[in-house]
Amino acid sequence: MEWPKPAGSVCASCGEPEIVVATDPIEQTVAGRTYQLDGFKYNRCAACAEEYFSAGQLDDILRAANAAARAELGRLSGDDIAVIRRGLGLTQSQLAARLGVSGGLVARWERGTVLPNAMADRYLRDLRMHPELVDKGELVVREGRGPYRPRSG
Repeated sequence: MEWPKPAGSVCASCGEPEIVVATDPIEQTVAGRTYQLDGFKYNRCAACAEEYFSAGQLDDILRAANAAARAELGRLSGDDIAVIRRGLGLTQSQLAARLGVSGGLVARWERGTVLPNAMADRYLRDLRMHPELVDKGELVVREGRGPYRPRSG
């Protein structure tokens, strides 16, 4: 299938032959912030304004928006998360269990299609700095400047 569809193609939503090839910036919201993304060629219907993207483009759009959010918010990249996880000797499922999230979410973080929240980002950074915490498999708390210790019930 040709993508994007040629100008003049029929719109799947309204049935009008008003499809155009667009290159306008795309708005994507991540973590409550909206980002303008350039460099995408897609279809838009001039009659009903419906926009069409290929499945691959949707992942690329999410990756671009999440990369912008990560840069702005100072969060770990997908590659950083994968390096931390592998360095700790954990599978995606094992890391997910420690964080209380699904293995699929960890995979999406690593692919860059989902932005980890601030708490997960901080926890991953703590694990990178203190890999000994992984062996215990417990949540920990740091009080003042004292040592890490298991959190009490």
